[in-house]
Amino acid sequence: MQPKTLTKNCDRFCVTDVGSTTTKAFLFRRDAADREEEWSFVHREAPTTVEEPHEDVTVGVLAALTALEEASGERLLSDGRPAVPYLSTSSAGGGLAMVVTGLVREVTSRSAERVALGAGAILLDVLAMDDGRTPYEKIEALRTLRPDMVLLAGGFDGEALSGPVFLAELIREAGLRPKLTEAGKLPVVFAGNVNARSYVADVLDERFFLHAIDNIRPQSKRENLEPAREAIHDLFMGHVMSQAPGYETLLEWVSAPVRPTPSAFGDILALASRNLEQRILAIDIGGATTDVFTAEKGQVTRTVSANLGMSYSILNVLQQAGPAVLIDTLRDQFGVDTIPERELVDLIGNKHLRPTSLPKDAREIHMEQVVATLAIREAVREHLSILTGKTLSRSTAELGFQNSFEIEMRFDKAKDNADSPARVPRLEKYDQIIGSGGILSHSPRDRAAQMLIAALRPGSKVELAIDRAFMFPHLGVLADVDADLALQLFDSLGIVRLGSAGEVGRRLGRQVLEPESAIGEGSDRIVLDETAERIGTHTLEERRELASPGQCLVTDGQRVSGDTVVARSVRTYQRPFFVRIAMGLGAEPSETPECLLKEIGDHIETGELIGKRRLRFKRIREYHSPVSGTFERLLPDGTMIVREPEEFAADRVAVTAAQDLRLRPSELKAYLRVEEGQKVERGQTLASIGRPGLDLRAGRAPVRGKVTDINLDYGVITIDPLREELDVRAWIPGEVCAANDRGCTIRCSAMRIVGCWGQGGEREGRLTLGDAGKNAIVVRSHVSVAELEALASVGVAGVIAGSAHLRDIGAVKPQFTLVLTESFGDAQMSAEIRDALVPHEGHQAYLDGTTELRVGVRRPRVIIPVE
Repeated sequence: MQPKTLTKNCDRFCVTDVGSTTTKAFLFRRDAADREEEWSFVHREAPTTVEEPHEDVTVGVLAALTALEEASGERLLSDGRPAVPYLSTSSAGGGLAMVVTGLVREVTSRSAERVALGAGAILLDVLAMDDGRTPYEKIEALRTLRPDMVLLAGGFDGEALSGPVFLAELIREAGLRPKLTEAGKLPVVFAGNVNARSYVADVLDERFFLHAIDNIRPQSKRENLEPAREAIHDLFMGHVMSQAPGYETLLEWVSAPVRPTPSAFGDILALASRNLEQRILAIDIGGATTDVFTAEKGQVTRTVSANLGMSYSILNVLQQAGPAVLIDTLRDQFGVDTIPERELVDLIGNKHLRPTSLPKDAREIHMEQVVATLAIREAVREHLSILTGKTLSRSTAELGFQNSFEIEMRFDKAKDNADSPARVPRLEKYDQIIGSGGILSHSPRDRAAQMLIAALRPGSKVELAIDRAFMFPHLGVLADVDADLALQLFDSLGIVRLGSAGEVGRRLGRQVLEPESAIGEGSDRIVLDETAERIGTHTLEERRELASPGQCLVTDGQRVSGDTVVARSVRTYQRPFFVRIAMGLGAEPSETPECLLKEIGDHIETGELIGKRRLRFKRIREYHSPVSGTFERLLPDGTMIVREPEEFAADRVAVTAAQDLRLRPSELKAYLRVEEGQKVERGQTLASIGRPGLDLRAGRAPVRGKVTDINLDYGVITIDPLREELDVRAWIPGEVCAANDRGCTIRCSAMRIVGCWGQGGEREGRLTLGDAGKNAIVVRSHVSVAELEALASVGVAGVIAGSAHLRDIGAVKPQFTLVLTESFGDAQMSAEIRDALVPHEGHQAYLDGTTELRVGVRRPRVIIPVE
């Protein structure tokens, strides 16, 4: 069935915005018999269903449209799809999660961080060649991540190629996959040495979606960040967002292309700024991100703070502001001083755990409003910093709350200085400020105005307005079909003008608004049944695999215990060398194959003759290899890729340095060029007589490795080759199946309990409901700060508790794995879960505290094997 066409003569049509948390649906209609009649709308919302248990955005869309049918009395659906012209925007999948890379941590990596943060990213990891991790450790770190995108930077234009290509090799080896679909291609923005583009493309090949742009740091003292920011925005909206589950079906329903929510939002602002002849500042605060727009004369500049939001990113607001600033803002700006700090922190934590929940009482309403105030303030500060080209007033480390589950919070009161979120951004030369997003659109008008004034304190003449029902994205996508109608609906239905900031401030004064009135239009949202099984006995299958191929040590059908090593990888990471033989021979790339004296797969020694070119007058030009390794491939520009050799010749190498330098062992110390613990490259000078660079005699490292011992009694330097070793254990007992070169799957019958939140990795131990012991898994109904400290001192392996205060966890930072089953606060463990655990006291239990609450939701687990 083809979608209904939306034309300028339509009398009714539907538009949805599939947000990260909520799907917002509108029916616009007028009397078909009276074309002069004003348009009206009906509005309903449903939770976005990109996550479990539905994992299909169309489930939430249909739920919202069904609610519209019931509210309007109109038939809007037929055969499980829209029966009227239908448009949609989407930002499903939460905010933008990125990995960034660079060669030097304090140079290109910092530039990459600024680009990503300026584009609104949450930084999952920052890789640099000098970050102290071995290549395999970098691969392992990457393998656990599910980013939306990678920003690959590194190298000044015209300099060495090996660095950025080596980083590309790490990305490929890690097998990175995008957040929304395992089968999709992960976008990689390459903004490094322009001469390395083709090599990076060759490494990443068809497994990644590569987008090459100008170098973010073309020279050591010059940055060029804007092209990368624009590319990140475009890729996120056009490539990442489209991978949300169910998106393809959504495309079949719409009458015009689905638009990214921020893009559509900007389109209606562009129309409005041109029509009103105003400079507009608009803030759209959502669950995962806060977008800020400046619109003037039809031109729109947007920034997105992907670390600031009302649900998925709400802990980031707490992290940046600190509870004391939130408490002070509640008291000073809202007249509320009845929420203790510890309780406020728990309320924020629980909103993060259940992002689609609605506030149930005045405390939760006040919490959401003060969080929105601080999020708006910080997002506008970031927007103005980027807009003016000034350095962000907060350090990049604080802007990205990289892992909200390993809680580390500042609970001190932020000072009123340039780095404080209490500091209000300066707003100049804006005619109008418009607030949008659920928290502003659903709140009573006076309360929404109070949030904007408390956040921004605009000049008295600045006009304040509210997006009536978070309608701007819907009107933006409508503008693609009928710009005049979109602008008409913007003026008549979309915007609520509150008056000037001075007028609103005088009207509100210091009055405390009734909390009951703050629920506003929340009744427009329906709640889906999100029930998921928390307790059950199943045949579980756990994948236990290496980050890259290695050796599987078990076979299908084999029974294993939890500590059985099922796979092992022991290797050196072999760097690629880029030998520019065509340039060295003065040959055209097409002539290079004829000049080669080596074939692919051949071993090459340093100094070996590998190329020869005949010149005029019987002259011959030769090229000798600057490196040792295996000839792997020839690139189109006449560059040979030579892979350095594996260095497994011996467990360790003893270099007789004193003898090589013809010294007595006791004399060696004065001539050393290395120290114990230092990593060395093959051929690097270990000790020498003479000035550096002018060695008269030198002892050199025969392998790449680490200096583990310098023995001055014998004049010997011992080097251990750098091996990267990793063992993967079964973790849970069971039967091996699906064995492969990375590992296997472990199958076992077990009772599984799914918690609401956890932190820490995989641990195991004897389950106890009584006294704690070393390496035990302890069960508690609620765990206090004193007990967290006591359990940590005992050395327990893990704790299963109904609840704990979020502030207590942040203060103690327990090293054991912690799984909460109910919430943050002082809730008791449910009788159902406690009764399920009691019969297993003394049995071996397995905990995994991994918690991911965005797309690809993972909750912590308790696993107890059963016969």
